[in-house]
Amino acid sequence: MRWYKSIIILLLIFIGSTEKIHAQQDMEGISDSLITKVQKIYNNPNLTGEQTLSAVNKIFYNIDKYNIKEQVTIYLVLIDFQISEGLYDEAIKNCHIAHKRANKNGFAYESVLSNYYLARALNFNYEYDKSFELFKSLAQLINDSNYEYLAILSEIEMASFYKIIGKYRDALDIRLKIVKTKADFLKKRWNPAYHSQFINISNLYNELGIKDSTLFYREIYENNIDEFTADESEHFFLLKNEADIDFKDEKFKEAIDNYRKYNHWVFKRYNEYDSPLLINKSKAHLALGEVDSALNNLNLIKSGPIFLKEQKYISPDFYKLYIDIYKKKGEDDLRKEYEQKYYKALETYNSFKFNTLDNLYDIDKQRIQIENANTANDYKSTLNYLWIALGGLVICFIGFVLWKQKREKKKFDALMQRTEGKTPLNTSLESNTNTTEIKDEKVEALIHQIKELQEQGFFLKQKTTLYNTAKKLKTNTSYLSTVINTHLGTTFSTFVNEIRIDYIIKELKTNKQLRSYSVKAIAEEIGYKSADSFSKYFKQSTGLSPSTFIKNINKKG
Repeated sequence: MRWYKSIIILLLIFIGSTEKIHAQQDMEGISDSLITKVQKIYNNPNLTGEQTLSAVNKIFYNIDKYNIKEQVTIYLVLIDFQISEGLYDEAIKNCHIAHKRANKNGFAYESVLSNYYLARALNFNYEYDKSFELFKSLAQLINDSNYEYLAILSEIEMASFYKIIGKYRDALDIRLKIVKTKADFLKKRWNPAYHSQFINISNLYNELGIKDSTLFYREIYENNIDEFTADESEHFFLLKNEADIDFKDEKFKEAIDNYRKYNHWVFKRYNEYDSPLLINKSKAHLALGEVDSALNNLNLIKSGPIFLKEQKYISPDFYKLYIDIYKKKGEDDLRKEYEQKYYKALETYNSFKFNTLDNLYDIDKQRIQIENANTANDYKSTLNYLWIALGGLVICFIGFVLWKQKREKKKFDALMQRTEGKTPLNTSLESNTNTTEIKDEKVEALIHQIKELQEQGFFLKQKTTLYNTAKKLKTNTSYLSTVINTHLGTTFSTFVNEIRIDYIIKELKTNKQLRSYSVKAIAEEIGYKSADSFSKYFKQSTGLSPSTFIKNINKKG
């Protein structure tokens, strides 16, 4: 969802930068007449989006009259407003032109800026994989003062990606780091971008179920809203935050009412629906037994003008809700149809989450859970068609073998990418204010210590137990278990197993000698006492047995 316009980047150039030397470098080679024309467009609050774009196009139609630096700048202005008006395909095309011309003529800042715009246009166009890679590269410019602002905005976009795929802790770490280390810089460049971090941090704490911090950061945002508010949007972001809190607290009627108000504002402003909001609203209706209302909200998403693009990365929950609804309605044909769509959505979701962000999403496990839940409903129908199944048994068996081989190859290919393209996150575990809850500071400090133990290889030892870990961290087992369960979203044993399996996958990929070991020897390398335990957890995590995985690596190498 577009919550701010990208024109703030060009405002730094055309309305003035606080760093005069940098501003002069940006303006060099741009005529006063062009600057005046562009300033008039940016400074006129009475122009509609359509009128603004028309004014920019008048300049663009005469682009050949300007020098090459001015031409690149005009392209960037046009791209800016095309993104604001939702013309993403046109913006993407023009970004490539602007980038090519900037590179050819050595305009370094304009080259980087065109990449930033391209990343935003791709993001809004639901081309998340390409967009993420661009933002990742831009974020790495954080230590270059010429591009620091663009790098910070790119980190904010990366936090949004993490939230999309449910990596709330990683998204939170990015935003807390920005608030702590870049507060003065960001407030000086664009105050709303700084203050918006607080409502986003509140949203992330709410997703993690940490109520005190959710309300604490909401209050910071609310208390400062008059300082940075430009229009009514900030108040609606508070309304959505309140709805999400109510939803988390299972106050579904209150959540539905606030979701409805927020969604009405979004559609009026952007002429599109907030799909994650409607998915939550549908869940709330379903929890109250309002099946038809739940279905209507999902159908609003499906009938929206952007669904054809959006559906590639839409949350699998969208299709899961259809399954639950049609199951309640007793419409088995539609239920089965949406089960297939759900499996496909999971595969796409997994591809983006795993390949781009180095995380495995266990599709097969969820597929089995759904199929098991439907076994009772399908049993009678299966008996009626048993003779057909028997007649095609041989064909089905051959098909199964081929399908299994293909699936194992896909899983293997995904695992081979597990160590590639990993984006390191500089975790910040402190807030920018001394009034943060002491309880949360202790939790953050303990999580930081756990991560340090992981980096030291502590969890690869055989004697790694909850008791020994608690002793090492100078805390008690009950508190440690609660922190891991609540704040890392898993159990201690699962946490340790995931660390071990991730480690051995990377080692097997690069260490040819290790691949010659027996399964038992490999198991002992990472702290397992038996080959059976290791094989069990490896298969649960990857879908492949250790021997199959090693066999595939050897074939590839």
